[in-house]
Amino acid sequence: MNDFLQNAYVFLWAALALLMFFAGRKQGPIAYVLSIFFVFMTVWYALRAFGGLPMFEGTLSIVFRCVLGVFLALLVLVYLISKRRKYKNDDTNNKK
Repeated sequence: MNDFLQNAYVFLWAALALLMFFAGRKQGPIAYVLSIFFVFMTVWYALRAFGGLPMFEGTLSIVFRCVLGVFLALLVLVYLISKRRKYKNDDTNNKK
């Protein structure tokens, strides 16, 4: 990957992190989790682009994949909890 694309990815992840943070008020807690994920991606790609570190090779590649798995599990958990709360709120409003 050339230098321009590496820098573009860093700014893309940063823009998505800011967008999701400000959308968090409207979208709920899942947007904040996504914002934290995009901050992680920004830092990871910035270390590769600006620091020249081999972030996608060897042990760091395994760490990257594990962190992605944790974020995926966290996103699913937050989504299921928010749906359950919404369902309970709708159920109690219908009984009244």
